[in-house]
Amino acid sequence: MNRVALLCALTCIGCGACVAACPNSSASLFTSAKLTQFAKLPQGQPERDIRTIRMVTTMDDEGFGNCSNIGECEAVCPKGISINNISRMRRDYVRAVLRTGGRVTES
Repeated sequence: MNRVALLCALTCIGCGACVAACPNSSASLFTSAKLTQFAKLPQGQPERDIRTIRMVTTMDDEGFGNCSNIGECEAVCPKGISINNISRMRRDYVRAVLRTGGRVTES
């Protein structure tokens, strides 16, 4: 991820405009920005895989739609967060499932 895209993701204010604008009601841009914020902090590394699995699973379980790359979320984001973060989140999710076998222990 390039530095500019990373810095944009770090500016997410959690307003939810992206979710409201999405025709699928996807929370993928919001969730990916939050995961990026945690992933780039040194103290966020020990729980990175578990956090990624939990956040993506919760988003899916709560009935948020899937991203279909329409881009409405990116267009309305007041911080200009790119939908490229969603691809990164999905890669991180697959990597986390492979590393942990999909098992998440309760803490």
